[in-house]
Amino acid sequence: MNTKEILQHLENLEADSTLQVNGNTYTWEQVKLAQKINSDIKKELGFLPSKPKLSRRRAFIVILEELYYDVPDYPEGVALAMIHKRAAQRFTFAQRALKGFDTVSEVHPKRPCTFYENNALKKMNYRRALSHLVEFQSLFFEVEKAADSLKDTYRDILLC
Repeated sequence: MNTKEILQHLENLEADSTLQVNGNTYTWEQVKLAQKINSDIKKELGFLPSKPKLSRRRAFIVILEELYYDVPDYPEGVALAMIHKRAAQRFTFAQRALKGFDTVSEVHPKRPCTFYENNALKKMNYRRALSHLVEFQSLFFEVEKAADSLKDTYRDILLC
């Protein structure tokens, strides 16, 4: 069985409510860890890893978070074109549309509770984008502190 078949089997397990393989029961964390180990082994052996598939917004959020997780505001002159270039190198876009996102703050605001204060629908969509990234952070983030920062942002957006 090759690694592609193993990953497909893991994805099928994710759709199933019971995580049983060959009579053994596994937690979601163990399944995610298996995916990460598989990815690390492929990198170590020199196989070119396939790019993870993300929506354009989620890919942009990952890049923005890794670059600017430790600053209170985005620096002047940060353009979406630069973020797009970095995201395209690392991810395959599952969704090509980027309507309504003209600035980095519209994609991933530094203070989301204030930014989405009067727009519950946009806040809900942002929360969904973060939810996926937080749940599978080991697959998408290369900077652990950025993943932790995003987790904090996600907790904040759930509470406001």
